[in-house]
Amino acid sequence: MEVMCLVLALAASVALFPLAAGLRAQDVDSALARAQRAYDAMRTFRAEFTQVLENPMLGGPERSRGVLFLAPPGRFAMRFTDPSGDRIVADGQWMWIYAPRSVPDQVIRQAIPDAGAATPNLFQQFVDRPLQRYTATYVRADTAGGEQVDVVRLVPRVPDLPFREAVMAIARRDGWPRRLSLVEESGQRRELAFHRLEPNAALPPAELQFTVPRGTRIVTP
Repeated sequence: MEVMCLVLALAASVALFPLAAGLRAQDVDSALARAQRAYDAMRTFRAEFTQVLENPMLGGPERSRGVLFLAPPGRFAMRFTDPSGDRIVADGQWMWIYAPRSVPDQVIRQAIPDAGAATPNLFQQFVDRPLQRYTATYVRADTAGGEQVDVVRLVPRVPDLPFREAVMAIARRDGWPRRLSLVEESGQRRELAFHRLEPNAALPPAELQFTVPRGTRIVTP
């Protein structure tokens, strides 16, 4: 009798496996579609962020925080409040990386490609046609920042992305990511959490522009 019960249990689990896999696929599609709809519907975006970088070769984790600004299609910025003064600005033509506490006399300037995977826009990277650009799997339901989220793992299908995988927690209420974890090609791990999200916020123009400080050298890789 015990053997028969075990056989029936195994048979039931095998029968339910395709159904569970199908539901997970629907969850992935639904979560990513929700994220893309939220992104497509906004004109501007502002959010506070915290960031943790972990590189086993460089010691303990590095923590930072600041404010993120976004004005699609080509303007994106991160102003750090800790460490104060650091900035990343994509002004539509150039991306500027400025870290005065580390390298006070130089700013890195990189051309922004017209299209493709190398966009500096942190959100567009993951919500623009995600099922074409990534192999996506559903990880779990969770909470982040007081929001119910669906956690999705994305592995690049294309070779020119600077990371091996991304895990994104997408809010069920509004479709915006609340957490984003990256494993970069170097093995470094980067985790971002987003707070106080403001779609269609009024953005100060200066946040999406970069003026080179006097005496600062421009370095173009």
